[in-house]
Amino acid sequence: MSLARTTVAALLLAFAWPALAADAAGSARGIESIGVLYDVDAPFGQRALSLSLVRTDGDGFIYETYSRGLGLARLVIASDALESSRFVLDDDGRVQPRGYLCRSCDGRKDGLVEISYDLDADLAVYSEKNELLDFALDARTMDRKAWEIQTVLDIAAGRPLEVEPTLEGGKLKLYQGEKLGRETLSTRAGELETVKYRRQREGSDNFQYLWYARELGWLPARWEIWRKDRRLVIIEAYEFGWGEDTALAMLADWLE
Repeated sequence: MSLARTTVAALLLAFAWPALAADAAGSARGIESIGVLYDVDAPFGQRALSLSLVRTDGDGFIYETYSRGLGLARLVIASDALESSRFVLDDDGRVQPRGYLCRSCDGRKDGLVEISYDLDADLAVYSEKNELLDFALDARTMDRKAWEIQTVLDIAAGRPLEVEPTLEGGKLKLYQGEKLGRETLSTRAGELETVKYRRQREGSDNFQYLWYARELGWLPARWEIWRKDRRLVIIEAYEFGWGEDTALAMLADWLE
C-alpha cells in the first residue's frame, strides 16, 4: 500500500488514553490527541519511529507504527516500514480487531502481510504472498498491534495483563507481560512516571522491557528488545505534544 506524505502526516497523530481514568467528578474524560516521536538505536544504525492511534469515522480506530532508517542506516533499510491495525471497542471497552497490515516490516523489504477478521465465522485470515491461513478467534486471537492497544487499555484501567494469543509470522504465538514496578524515567522528553513490564513469548529466550508513561496516556515511553542476555534495540521517546495542531506541526517537521 502506498501512502502520500500528506496522508502519512495526518495518520501519524496519536490519540492516547489518559482518557480512561475518571476525573475528579467521576465522569470519563474524552480522548485527547498527542504526537509522540521516538529514537531507535538498533543494529545497522539509527532509525526514527512514531506510534499513532487515530480515530476514524464512527467508532473505529487505526493504530500504526511508522519507522524509517536515518543516515547510513538508509543504505541497509531502504524502505519505510508501516504496521497498522484497525479496531473498534466493544461495550466493555475491549479491543475488537477489524484488520491488519504490515508493509516492509520485520526485515522484509518489500513484504506485505494482511490479516482480515470474519467475526461471523470467528475466523482470522492471514495473508502473505500467495499463502492464506485461517485461525480461530475463540481464544481472543488478534494481531500484535491490536494486542498493544489492549495492553495500554489494561494498564490504564489497572487490570492484570492477559496471555496474548498473537497472529505473527503465519503462526499463533503466545505472549505474557509481567509487571515489574513503577519507575521515574529520565528521557529527552522529560521526567516521566512509568510502569515497567517484561514481555516474553512462550518458548523463547528473547524478551522485551517496556516503560508505559502516564504523561503519554500510557503509551510506551521506552522499550528494549533483548536476545537472551544481550540488549539489541533501544527505543525511547524524545518529543511529545498535546493537541491536534501541535501534534500535526511536530509530525510534519519529522517527515521532512
